[in-house]
Amino acid sequence: MKKTLTIIKREFMTKLFNKGFLISTLLGPIFIMGIYFIPSYFRGQSAEEQLVVQVVDYSQSLGNQLPGMFGDTNADGQARFIVSPLSPASYEADQETFYQAVEENYVDAILVLPADLSSGEMTYISAEGHQSVSSRIFIERVRATINQQRLTNAGLDPGEVSRLTAPLALKAIKLSGGEASADSGTNPVVTIIFLTILYMTILVYGASVMQGVVEEKTSRIMEVLLSSGNSFQLMMGKLFGIGGIGLTQYLIWSAAALIAFQFAGSGDHFMASANVTAGTLFFFILFFLLGYFQFSTLYAAVGAMCTTQEDVQSMSTPVTLFIILPFLITISLEPTSNLAQILSMMPLFAPMQMFLRIEQANPAVWEILLSIGINILAILFFTWIAAKIYRVGSLMYGKRPSLGEVLRWVRY
Repeated sequence: MKKTLTIIKREFMTKLFNKGFLISTLLGPIFIMGIYFIPSYFRGQSAEEQLVVQVVDYSQSLGNQLPGMFGDTNADGQARFIVSPLSPASYEADQETFYQAVEENYVDAILVLPADLSSGEMTYISAEGHQSVSSRIFIERVRATINQQRLTNAGLDPGEVSRLTAPLALKAIKLSGGEASADSGTNPVVTIIFLTILYMTILVYGASVMQGVVEEKTSRIMEVLLSSGNSFQLMMGKLFGIGGIGLTQYLIWSAAALIAFQFAGSGDHFMASANVTAGTLFFFILFFLLGYFQFSTLYAAVGAMCTTQEDVQSMSTPVTLFIILPFLITISLEPTSNLAQILSMMPLFAPMQMFLRIEQANPAVWEILLSIGINILAILFFTWIAAKIYRVGSLMYGKRPSLGEVLRWVRY
């Protein structure tokens, strides 16, 4: 045990002060926060844009009213919307001049209202399209005004119609173990982002174990290390040492993410709906560990069988595919489907599939515990197989072993 702890410490300290680890640990929170703060910042900037619109009203019913409907101001006190009526006669007499004013940004847009507001089509002419925040607000407000006028012309009270057609509020309740609680599920986009990080880090740290084994074999350091401990101790030291580095990085990232969500949640609609809790981060770390130890043991076995980088590329492909396929299937499946429920129990698939189900499908507690238990048993089985391959392969040099030879190593 003491020798294993020594090897774990060596692996951990070697990776901890590696420049790559320090840079990725620093950039990770910046990347995570950037995903949310940058769009939020630009949404805020877009919301502050001033919109200058000329309105051509062929119906002769709204054009003069619209300027008084847009009294919004920006943070600097300037008017957010500048709306001015334009007579149809002037517009038709010199359309090219008005279009040129739009193209040269003297005017942001021209809105043309039809003569018949009950069935006609309004036209929004601009150089930048109508997808900016201000443009969408302007168009929706004009539509709402037209709808109110239609209701009034039909002898209906717009306020009463609005009250009767308002959708009922939704209160979602989750049932788990006989207990009822409010459903405040994680935003699906946020869950996919967490899944992507989970997939990438399992892949990176698993492959790091394999590369470390190959480098020690090719440099003959492996023989020195084996002189102070057996192959099983060496393999477990490498797995836990690099796993500890991954866990350290995850804890730093999770703390940064939790602070970011709590800090920005009240100021941004998307951040407020993200609902990232300590429970989400706990399962995020837990399933990283389950996934890491499953795949890293397989990668360690592959590394022990390889002596060149060409061997590494070809022999690691099956293991890499078993990381890529679960990720692709997980993000493609409906989390409440029967297949998703089955895969969330299976080794190699469960780390990502069960995490998704916990965040989006509210599985029963017994399902989560069963999945964790099955995957712990899978880790023990993979470790037993990998240790047998590692014991022989770590000191084997020369040609790549065949499948038959590997099976004989396992039976030794």
